[in-house]
Amino acid sequence: MVVKEQFYVGYRDVDTLLKIKNTAILNIFEDIAGIHATIAGESLKTSDTTWVLTGYKVNIIKRPEFEDRLNVYTWSTGVKNITASREFEIRNQNDELLITGLSTWAHINLKTKRLEKVTQALIDGYTSEPEKTNYGITKLPKLVEPENYLYDTTYTINWDWIDINKHMNNIYYMELATMVLPEDVRDANNFTSFEIMYKKEIKYKDTVKCFVAKDEEGYTVTIKSEDLSEVHAIIKLKT
Repeated sequence: MVVKEQFYVGYRDVDTLLKIKNTAILNIFEDIAGIHATIAGESLKTSDTTWVLTGYKVNIIKRPEFEDRLNVYTWSTGVKNITASREFEIRNQNDELLITGLSTWAHINLKTKRLEKVTQALIDGYTSEPEKTNYGITKLPKLVEPENYLYDTTYTINWDWIDINKHMNNIYYMELATMVLPEDVRDANNFTSFEIMYKKEIKYKDTVKCFVAKDEEGYTVTIKSEDLSEVHAIIKLKT
């Protein structure tokens, strides 16, 4: 099953150059994934189970701009035991491919907060399309923490970044990573791809440290707990 929806790139979605922000791309992905889940019989209003993200890989061929109307597609490429993979495409009104995305997920019970095996009914509901892929994989390779960093920044998590799971929403990991980049890099917004590996949830009022590294491909932001004992996420942005 391929789900298609149309999205409009609005004022809040773009930067000062009127180009869509990475967080807005992830917002679109989150929304259409939720639409697919509801169609498959796993609405947050009625289901005791849901999915948590474990990773993203996104390639940006051409960055959409303000007032663009986008055709967005998503489909499951595989559901097995407690894990799943999902791909996305964003195309313009001329059917030009602008962005592709691959995401990986873990299945949890909302009441127990524990991992839960996917039922056959849900597997049938999602109707995977394993042959339809832009990536040819269903499991993302682990991102490796850089050995050296340019600098680090401390940040305390706001209440409005928290979602229904009482954790920081996955989109705000990218928001946080973008905020701590050098100002000229952030303002240019010329990233051609990015990857995110989610490792440990962040909660309201948690204080985290964001470590910024640079290499020939771009920047890597590692988000750690204040005492450095936990890695919450690694975000790699290629320019």
